[in-house]
Amino acid sequence: MELFLQKRLKHIKMGKQRRHFEIEFFSLLADLLEAGFSLPQSIEFMLVLLPNQSDRLVLLKQQLSSGKELADAFFEVGINADVVSQIRITERHGDLQQSLKQIGRLLLEQEKQKRQLKRLLRYPFVLLLLLGGLIFFVKQMIEPELLSWQANMNQNVLFYWRYFGLSLAGIGLISLLFYLKLRFEKNPLKRAVFRNRLPLIGRSYREYYHYYLLFNLGTLLKNGLNLQEICQLLANFSENSLLYQLGKQIRPQLAEGKNLANIVTEQALFPDELALFVQKGETKEFLGEELIVQARLTYRRMLQEIERIVTYVQPFFFGIIALTIVGVYLSILLPLYQMMEGMY
Repeated sequence: MELFLQKRLKHIKMGKQRRHFEIEFFSLLADLLEAGFSLPQSIEFMLVLLPNQSDRLVLLKQQLSSGKELADAFFEVGINADVVSQIRITERHGDLQQSLKQIGRLLLEQEKQKRQLKRLLRYPFVLLLLLGGLIFFVKQMIEPELLSWQANMNQNVLFYWRYFGLSLAGIGLISLLFYLKLRFEKNPLKRAVFRNRLPLIGRSYREYYHYYLLFNLGTLLKNGLNLQEICQLLANFSENSLLYQLGKQIRPQLAEGKNLANIVTEQALFPDELALFVQKGETKEFLGEELIVQARLTYRRMLQEIERIVTYVQPFFFGIIALTIVGVYLSILLPLYQMMEGMY
């Protein structure tokens, strides 16, 4: 039975179905844990509440019944490697229930903002489609006439139109390259650094990764692990996880005796305040407490940043649409105006 479920889930461990399961599972789990349910009771209850996810939930229950750690069981049902890493850390060294609640709240908030963003973009998207139809009409119906006039008058009356079209094509090509880079980048560390540098949305990604790293590092330090022990622990994580790749990068630098503050400063993914905390020379336990507090503050900033993006994204697209409309009209009217000047 377990082997059958694993085979059935193998082809849907990635993509939208996995993401949908994570959101449903962790958001409901957060509510159930908050209401006083234990983890096994919550899974039993979810078998009733989430019949569409029964395959994953049954497999999860079987994995836990066989004595596997929660993180390993989550990995078997296709949970994201970075989420599994966070659960593995808190399962062994932190407050597991609190971590599960936080993951549920975060995923639910991200999904809420994503839906709101889609709703806000619906109207601009329709306008862009209509605008695309207008551009196609201009290209097919008006440009041939302008070309014939241009041949008669020996003037480059289509300069503005061509410049405008090339600009749009350039923006589209750059956007496509960004998407392909994110889509096919396998290394989670490189993917995270690239996301941090994205225009418009890079800051929200940056706040998320800062929160994720501060929380997990703080949890490990609070429980008395030193840096070498932390790196050894991260080496046992999935190679597809961000923490594994970070540990792989930092471990040889520590072995060479490099200063920790310099390592933190040179790594683009670490927040600037982490170097300041490290330089204070506190005990591991107290430093861990400070990092967890800072992680909570960063989490709030991340939510504020997501709300800011949602607030400004619709006006931003309306601005692009307005500029595009003006560009289309100018590409027609300015050449006509030049031709009229040439006649008189």
